[in-house]
Amino acid sequence: MIYLFYGNDEIRSRDKYNAVINLLLAKSPEASLFRLTKETFKEDDVSELTRGQGLFYNKFIVACDNLLSPVKKVKEGKDEKDPSTALGAGDGDNSFVESEEKSDKTDWIKLAAKSENVFIFLENNLPAKTLEKLEKLAAKTQNFEKSGGALRLYGGAPGFNIFSITDAFTAKNKNRAWALYQEAMMHGISSEEILWKLIWATNNLMLVKNTKDASKLKMKPFPLAKAKSAAKTFSNDELKKLSGSFVDLYHENYLGTDEFEFGLERIILSI
Repeated sequence: MIYLFYGNDEIRSRDKYNAVINLLLAKSPEASLFRLTKETFKEDDVSELTRGQGLFYNKFIVACDNLLSPVKKVKEGKDEKDPSTALGAGDGDNSFVESEEKSDKTDWIKLAAKSENVFIFLENNLPAKTLEKLEKLAAKTQNFEKSGGALRLYGGAPGFNIFSITDAFTAKNKNRAWALYQEAMMHGISSEEILWKLIWATNNLMLVKNTKDASKLKMKPFPLAKAKSAAKTFSNDELKKLSGSFVDLYHENYLGTDEFEFGLERIILSI
C-alpha cells in the first residue's frame, strides 16, 4: 500500500507525513519503521520490504523521503537536475514506469503498491508525468500546494480557535466538543484538519501519561501543563482505543467524504 503526500508546501506536507507515521506506530507499536532517503536507498533492500507476509500491523512501515523527486544542483552557473538513476525519475520525460527496459529499476514501487506493508511517500518536487503515474499506484494521496506563494497556517479560520475542540475533547466534555466540531465545520475548517488536531492532542496525553519525568518531554510549558491535567481523565486503555479509532477511520474512509465526517463525529461522541 502506498500513501503519497506531495506538493511544493514542504512544511505542511512534511507535518502530515510525520503525523501519519506517528499515528500508524501508535496503532501498532510492534511494527518496524524504516526511513529511506536518496542517500540510504538500496533497491535490493527495499524490494525485501515489499515481500512481507501476513498483516501490515505485524510488519513494516516504510517512510520514503523524496526518493523520486529530482534535486537541483548548481553547476557552472546552470541548474542541473539530479538524474536519480536508481529510480529513473530525474527527468519529467522519463517517468519511473515509462518502459519495460527500466522496469527492473522500478518494479519495487509497483510491488510496494500491492504490498500489505505501508509505504509512505513524501515528494516535494515530482515531475508531472512521474506524479501522474505514482498517483495511480497510491491508495491515498494528498496535495499540499502553497497558495499565492504564502502558506496557509494550521489553526483554524478567522473567528474560530480550533484548539477549543481539543480542549473540550481532552476534558471529556463530549457535548461541547461535538458542538465546537459543528461550529468549526460551519467556519469552513475541514474534518481532516480537526482529525489531526485530535490525534496530536491524544498523542500528547499518551506521552505524558507514559513518561515518568514529563519535564524531559519536548513540549512547551503551557501545552505540557494542559496535557498533564487532561491525562488524568483518561486511562491508557482509553487512549489506545481512541488512537486505534483514528487510524481505522483514516484507513476506511476517504478524506472529505460524508462518511469520514460522520465517523469523526462518532469518535468525538464516544468519549
